[in-house]
Amino acid sequence: MTAAAMTAPLDVLKTRLQSDFYQSQLRASRATHLAPMNPMRAAAYHFRETFQILGSVYRMEGPRALFKGLGPNLIGVVPARSIQFFTYGNSKRIIADYTNGGNSEAWWVHLTAAVAAGVITSTATNPIWMVKTRLQLDKNVAKESGGVAKRQYKNSLDCIKQIVRNEGIRGLYKGMSASYLGVSEITMHWVVYEQLKRSLAKREEEIHLSGRDKTTFDHAVEWFGKSGAAGSAKLVAAVVTYPHEVCPPLPSVYEGWLY
Repeated sequence: MTAAAMTAPLDVLKTRLQSDFYQSQLRASRATHLAPMNPMRAAAYHFRETFQILGSVYRMEGPRALFKGLGPNLIGVVPARSIQFFTYGNSKRIIADYTNGGNSEAWWVHLTAAVAAGVITSTATNPIWMVKTRLQLDKNVAKESGGVAKRQYKNSLDCIKQIVRNEGIRGLYKGMSASYLGVSEITMHWVVYEQLKRSLAKREEEIHLSGRDKTTFDHAVEWFGKSGAAGSAKLVAAVVTYPHEVCPPLPSVYEGWLY
């Protein structure tokens, strides 16, 4: 929950960059720079124009806009992670007991358990991410009558009511196929993490059997090894499977323009 709150503006930025509306703005901006740029300059320009969007959101919609969708995101983080860990741990144990003689360290056991955890978690929490995405893409729109800026959704509850009223219960499960694509990230994350964790355990055992004193580096690995393994596994999984993130559960038509 702490991480979600601290990185909420970046999550809003990511969601908006994935929408066609903001991509068209970026393409129009890039069209004014006809001169070719070397890779370093192009990367710097990309970061600059990316964070310019954050500045424009702050100026045009206010600081609260940087935290759009944080409510359902916080509500979703705890159950999503709880369901994922619970399902993964129990699936790994059951699969190992019934198909691998109780050995839960085989890579294919990790793979199968991760797939089960991903499918169950995505199915259970899809409505939460649906609401979060719609709130993040909810722009202030000045109406002609009086020129007062208004949003389509007042809050998370109002968003749910409008979706159910206008689209039915099935509207909360739009983008489910894209959510299932996200299972590939969860699967890769768990498999890579388990292998890295196994390597750390093997390294610790070798040090113990050798009888040598631990160095400063060994103590650092002991303290930060698992967090580093978790972060590295997440980085690899996110980079490899990122394309599915561009297809989150989005509404089909919103404020008169298509996503």
